Parts: sequence; C-alpha cells; structure tokens
Amino acid sequence: MTVDGASMPHLLEPDFLRKLERLSIAARHVQLGLAKGERKSKRKGSSVEFADYRDYVQGDDLRHVDWNIYGRLDALYLKLFQEHEDLTVHLLVDASRSMSFGAPSKIEFAARLAAAIGYVGLVGYDRVSAEAFSAAGVQRLVPCRGKASAHKLLDFMSRIVAEGGTQLEQHTKSYVIRNRAKGVAVLFSDFLDPNGFEGCLKRLRQSGSDCYAIHILSRAEIDPAITGDLRLLDSESQEYVEVSASPALLKRYKENLSGFCEAIRRFCLARGIGYIFAPTDGPFDRLTLDVLRSGGLFK
Repeated sequence: MTVDGASMPHLLEPDFLRKLERLSIAARHVQLGLAKGERKSKRKGSSVEFADYRDYVQGDDLRHVDWNIYGRLDALYLKLFQEHEDLTVHLLVDASRSMSFGAPSKIEFAARLAAAIGYVGLVGYDRVSAEAFSAAGVQRLVPCRGKASAHKLLDFMSRIVAEGGTQLEQHTKSYVIRNRAKGVAVLFSDFLDPNGFEGCLKRLRQSGSDCYAIHILSRAEIDPAITGDLRLLDSESQEYVEVSASPALLKRYKENLSGFCEAIRRFCLARGIGYIFAPTDGPFDRLTLDVLRSGGLFK
C-alpha cells in the first residue's frame, strides 16, 4: 500500500468540522488506556474528583479515610474518587484494490468517514491511531491526541491509495497482537475477501475494544446498471468472467448481495459488534451526524 498526496480531494470542509466538534465518541465500556485522560470511568480511583464513600476494610490505605466523618460518627469510611481514563480510538481502513471501485471510490468514502470519526476523538482529547492495510503493505499513523493533531490525521487519510489484495483476517490479527490500548476499534471495508468476513470480525472482537464494522459499498455494486454480454475483470485477482446480464441474473445478484450484507449484520449482532451499512452515494453529512449517532458510535 502506497500513499499519494494528490489521490483524494479535500476530505472535510471547515463548516462540517465545526458540526463534528459538538459530538463525542460513545464508548460503551470505557477502558483504562495508557495515560490519565478526559473521560470519567466506571472505576473508582484516587484522582481529585470526589465520587462516593464505602466502609473501611482491613488492609485499605488509611490515607483515604475521611477522618472528619470518623470524628463525628466514630466509624471508618473510605473516600472514593472518580478516576479519569484515556480512550484510544483505532481506525482500521481496508485499502485493498477492490476499495478503489466506484464514484466516489469506496476508499475515498472510507477515508472521509475515518477522518470524521478520528476528528471527533481528537477534539474530545481521546487518543487516535489509524492504519490502512492490504496485501501490498501497511501504512500507520502514530497515535496522537488533541485538536492540534487533526492535520496529521487528515493528511494521513487523504493520502491512502487502494492497491493489492484483501487480507482482512491477517491484518486484524496483527492489529490485535500489536495494540494493547483498548477503547473503540472501527473497521472500514467492503468485506469482499475471498477468505470470507468471519475471521477478521472474530479477530477484531478479540481486541477487547468496543468494535464497529462500517460496511462500504458503491451504488454501482448495489444496483448495477449493466446489460448484455460482458467480460468482467476482478480487480484483485485479475481474472476475467464472462456473463450475460439478463434481468433474471441481476435479480439473483441483488438477492445474493442482500443476503451477504444481512449475514455480516447478523454475525456482528451475535458478537456485540456494531454494524453500519454505508453506501457511498448517501448524504455524507447525514451518515456521519445522524446514522453514526443512532448506531451508537457518537453521542
């Protein structure tokens, strides 16, 4: 996988970025990250924000005893404090050659979505990492945080080029092994892997993060406007297939595609993975601001 600074137009407009700043990443289970962050955890720790009391138990740190209460009630109570935790947002972009299809291309659409989600994370002072991968290689963005890092994220996403074969399971396995910072993991793909989609989603779930699968297809794939005798080229295998695009064949194709999408959705649902279908011809603002919110990724 290579990068090319001129491969995509400007990803996100300033007005749209301002709308994104009103959102935040909605982690269902805030995980302890690599450093103290901006989020309130469900854990009770020892930071500076008071949360609650509990009875003293032998062996507890006496420094956390509320001696004022002891003086009034002659009973030992421990002060509990709200611990703030650091959330990591992992953006995983399938950059295989099949993602180059469509107008706009699926890779361009995936990059815009990933940039929008990452920007929301940066504004919320979450840690954001990103990688784009295919059989041609992997390109990684070093984890960053804060709105000042937005230019790094946008530059990275704008330079992704789709090339090489699809290796979803191999790369999600590598991601899980390398990344110990749990948080929110979002995979952007068309899931057109000859080895199937199940393996990569199982691997993703093993990360321990809140997981989302963003399923990206172009309108030309969803509703192909083709007729007659055709010779089709597989963009990744470079193999040709001759077909006669009759109404009956197109009907069967649409039924198979619908079944494929439903199978991914059900597979995700059974494993607690958020599934969001994202056709490239849909209104981008609505998908980002409304659909991702209703899908549980934003709040």
